[in-house]
Amino acid sequence: MIVKQWDIAVIDPPWGQTQGGLRSVRPNQKGAFNYPTMEIGDIFRLLDAEIFSAAAAQHCVFLWTIDRFLMSAETFMENRGYRRHARFIWNKENGVAPAFTIRFTHEYLLWFYKPRLLAVDKHMRGKIKSVFTTHHREHSRKPDIAYTIVQALYPKLRWIDVFSREYREGWDQWGNQCNYYPQQEALPFNVGTWIDQGT
Repeated sequence: MIVKQWDIAVIDPPWGQTQGGLRSVRPNQKGAFNYPTMEIGDIFRLLDAEIFSAAAAQHCVFLWTIDRFLMSAETFMENRGYRRHARFIWNKENGVAPAFTIRFTHEYLLWFYKPRLLAVDKHMRGKIKSVFTTHHREHSRKPDIAYTIVQALYPKLRWIDVFSREYREGWDQWGNQCNYYPQQEALPFNVGTWIDQGT
């Protein structure tokens, strides 16, 4: 699959893990995901070859991860010359409880840039909050608002959705499950309650 040059990438890696919290009272619950997973080294070798090599000279990467891979993901990006600007936190209101301790109800969307941070749209300066709350849907499916936020920050640049599983208007897609989720009616382009109105 040929990747066109891009400015903004949202990457949702298939981190190498299995579903947690399996219990004997749910014998039909499977440990495997509905997509193939990869080890972190293999993920970044693939990104190096197929995605990062097609980036514009100045660009941003928004990388999804969870606590288990947070530090490793940041290290792998730093080793490639990226600098982290921010960590968005998705409060998805529910999640797994590994080892039956606490329930992990959040994921991270890490914002990196290289070599310098691209200026965001002037109308969005200081408006978007670092935490957004919206209920999760199917396993691994990411919230629409995250992509709307990226579009609002960089409305005139070229976006690519990497390891994409869902069509989004205006976005290039890359991955082997690009249309896994059925296409839905486009949501209105606004960030609504997720931005700071200056109050």
